[in-house]
Amino acid sequence: MITVDEALSIIRDHRPSFPTERMELRNALGRVLAKDVVSPFDIPLFDNSAMDGFAVGSPEGPWEIVGEVAAGATAPGGIQPCEAVRIFTGAPVPTRTYGIIAQEDASEQDGLLVGEVRKGGHVRLQAEEAPVGHLVAQKGATLTPPHLAACASCGLATVEVRGLPNVTILSTGNEVVPPGQSLQDGQIFNSNATALSSALALRGIRAQVRHAPDSQEELRAQIHESIQSSELLITTGGVSVGAHDLVRATMEEAGFHLKFHGVAVKPGKPIAFGTREDGKAWFGLPGNPLSTWVGYLVFVSAWLGDEFQCESRQIAKTMDRKPGREEFLPAKQLPGGEITILNVIGSHANFGLLESDGLVRINPNGITLAQGENIEFLPFPWNRNR
Repeated sequence: MITVDEALSIIRDHRPSFPTERMELRNALGRVLAKDVVSPFDIPLFDNSAMDGFAVGSPEGPWEIVGEVAAGATAPGGIQPCEAVRIFTGAPVPTRTYGIIAQEDASEQDGLLVGEVRKGGHVRLQAEEAPVGHLVAQKGATLTPPHLAACASCGLATVEVRGLPNVTILSTGNEVVPPGQSLQDGQIFNSNATALSSALALRGIRAQVRHAPDSQEELRAQIHESIQSSELLITTGGVSVGAHDLVRATMEEAGFHLKFHGVAVKPGKPIAFGTREDGKAWFGLPGNPLSTWVGYLVFVSAWLGDEFQCESRQIAKTMDRKPGREEFLPAKQLPGGEITILNVIGSHANFGLLESDGLVRINPNGITLAQGENIEFLPFPWNRNR
């Protein structure tokens, strides 16, 4: 049985690269940027007003109001020290402007403008946010709404992003039925397909979902159809050693060469990974929900290019454990930044992540985790931008 790090090394060695694609900004949320984005011009492009008010030509008035400039108008000529121009938010500032008096701070006396002004007051300077050539978004960034808004402010309608694989999720087992149907004795609802498809959707992947009962003929047919349309096949259940665990043999029959089967990790020990000569890959995840989550977050994510990077956190309270396999357990981050490890009743439990912010990675040899001790913490993808 191999270690987690050994498994990750194998996965990375078999991680393909997909052609990049250019996408409209409105469709690029959650995608990974394939090239740096730099500003093609200064932002702001010109000095402009931060307020509705009056641009004045000297530090002391009164000033004669000689004109008006609105947002979107052509930049006016310069003003003289004794002059003022009524100006609106976003409008280009006249040359030789000393500063802008906000409308609520200005008044009129004997037909002249009076008020107090500070040098450069309420003026947004050209390039103060980003000069031409400024790095707006770095290659490898997962695009968020602020990224996309910044790209739009640069006049970009599209961005180049990493290509994504077509993915099929294939759940297995006679006991598993889709949510919304009626349960018969001994059956459970299929939560794993929803877990995986929603996690993949965060990366911009719209996975196809299939199901096969414990029948090798049915499983063979579903795998064959999945291979035709997908570069990655994720199965859940059927990878242990029971009489009804048919997935491994059927995948090998379909041309997948096994790279590993079994990792010294808890939960998720029976996980399998294989590839075909045509570059297509398969992950066989255990059917227990927490095992499926660990399999996806730690191993499948690595194949998708989401590097496995933990953060250092301190343990909020002492915890005893049995040494053995490396563990990944749900944990909650407290307001002070410490981590408390949550109690879960087993890998079959599906609610273990509801109150969690991520997983802690626990050394296989440790017996006592002491309060204040540093521990590795893997934030969930949906929490990383908080």
